[in-house]
Amino acid sequence: MEILNGDCLDMIKTLPDKSVDLVFTSPPYWKGFEYESYFNSYQEYLDWTKNWTIALKRVVKKDGWFVLNISNDSETTIKAFEVMNICLRNWKLHDTIIWSIPNRQPANTHRQLTNQTEYLFVFRHQSANAKYYKEGLADEYPSVFGTKIVGNIWRIPFVVSKHSLKKVLRGSTGHSGFPKTLVEIVIKLFTREHDTILDCFAGTGSVGKVAQELNRKSILIDRNEIPISSSPPS
Repeated sequence: MEILNGDCLDMIKTLPDKSVDLVFTSPPYWKGFEYESYFNSYQEYLDWTKNWTIALKRVVKKDGWFVLNISNDSETTIKAFEVMNICLRNWKLHDTIIWSIPNRQPANTHRQLTNQTEYLFVFRHQSANAKYYKEGLADEYPSVFGTKIVGNIWRIPFVVSKHSLKKVLRGSTGHSGFPKTLVEIVIKLFTREHDTILDCFAGTGSVGKVAQELNRKSILIDRNEIPISSSPPS
């Protein structure tokens, strides 16, 4: 596990060409928490998104994957789709996975429904020769897929540990911690043992911890210290 503390664009520049098999990451929102305050406007956030998604092109292998987790919110109701559209300028959208989160905190408003979904946009340089390593996943995670097939709707409750919550409140620039089940499925679906996985907004380091358990290499980037000693949420 390699940990790089610093700005994601600066840290990505230090990585070798075509050295990453899978990027699995969830960028920060553009406002709403202390750690998002460095974006002065939504347009600035979108411009920044263009820069780091372009930078990833150089480090991802020709047959590698870029899996982007993102959601809409009550104000920017098309944010996920705008970010996806930015990625489409340089990446090919290969698949779209809907992460269904049944235990999402209810919306504190009568104007909108509670958002219980996030997206995993699956990008590649090109779709030719794409291959998923999905053998046995439906049987291994029956509550996620609900059938004998590995579909594109994944039912995984969101879990926030006390440590993750404290990290968000004190100013993390990354996500508060993917559920371990989600990380396991993504890693098993898109990589083989000894492959290299990059999370450029590592937050609590959940991607790196699960990668280590599954005998994969990982590179974690975050502006703040990553607590690698704690276990990822189940």
